[in-house]
Formats: sequence, C-alpha cells, structure tokens
Amino acid sequence: MCGAVLVNSELHERLVQVIDDKAFVTNAFPMLVDWGIKDEDTLIHSLGCSYWMQLGHHLEFSGVVEVPAPLTYAVKANQDIRSDAVWFDKNTQKPKLVVEFERYSGTKSDQEKLVGKVKNLLLSHRRWKLEPELLVLAYWTSGLKTMPDHKALKDIFAEGFQLSNGDRVEGVNPKQLVLMNFVFQCDQQGLHKLVDVIERS
Repeated sequence: MCGAVLVNSELHERLVQVIDDKAFVTNAFPMLVDWGIKDEDTLIHSLGCSYWMQLGHHLEFSGVVEVPAPLTYAVKANQDIRSDAVWFDKNTQKPKLVVEFERYSGTKSDQEKLVGKVKNLLLSHRRWKLEPELLVLAYWTSGLKTMPDHKALKDIFAEGFQLSNGDRVEGVNPKQLVLMNFVFQCDQQGLHKLVDVIERS
C-alpha cells in the first residue's frame, strides 16, 4: 500500500510499515476502506486528521489534532500555524512528526494550497525549534490523475520562503519532508474508499 522508502530514519520505516498494514486502517477507520464516505463539506479532511492522530497512538506516540505551533520563530509575522496533527514523544514531550492533510484534484489552485501547506510545515518546524523528525504533507486524490509538482514543493522546503512582512523562513533538509498520496476511488453511489497510500518523491 506504500511505495519505496525515501527517507533513512527509524521513524520513517515504522511509518511506512504501518501505512502498508491494511489491518490498521480497516480496524480503526472502516468507513474509509469498507463503508465508503461521501465527499461532503470537510468530512474527508476530518477523517484524514483523525487517521493521523490515531496512527500516532498506534505507534505509541501522543497524537493530537489542530495543534498550534509555538510563537518562537518569525513572531513579527503574527501568523498562526495550526498543524492538522502532531505526534509527541511520551518520554521527551517533544514533537516527532507534524502532518498537514489536503485535497488535490489537479488544479492550479490546489497546487497553491499544497504550497501553502508546505510553507506551514516549514514554519511550524522552525517554531518547534527543528525538533520534529519528519514533516508530512499528505494529500488525497480521487483516483490517480495529474500529480502535483513534487519538486516545487521539495524546493520550497529546502530553500525557504519570504513571509508577507518581509521576514525570511530558512529552508531545511528536504529529506525530512515526506509526501504521501492517499488514493480514493469513487463508486456509482458517490462513495469514496481509500484504496492505496503511495509515498511520492
């Protein structure tokens, strides 16, 4: 259910193994793989955030949704960053993984949304004092159609970007950015089911 390992870390290996285990998602979220869900309002987004929180618990982290990043970096920008999910190490109390979950349907505006999510991941990584080991951009698609520009997303993470107030957010190692494609299929009744999770380079 997941592609080749692209990041060399123990956490990444554990992440790939559990995402490849269909038993986890079938047991925790049968509505995603067995029942099917309508693409209504923010339902798929809500389930995606819950998925990442529960996956963190499954891997013995403390998974939390809608986590505000501390204002420790570029505070003059007054930009509130709330990550879709964060995994905290229960011993050190430090964040180990930060994730954003977003729809991608192949449009230019959707690419811009992913760019915004990557910028949020980078800024939150800085505000967490570079403590997270992995930053995950998880995007969901209906089928396998046009892919987003993964290189552009990685480049932003590596090179950084400029905030609206002129401050610059410095980039970090792009290998820490993990891109996960959640592939749904839609049946004739309009029900979406998760059929694959593919790591993208």
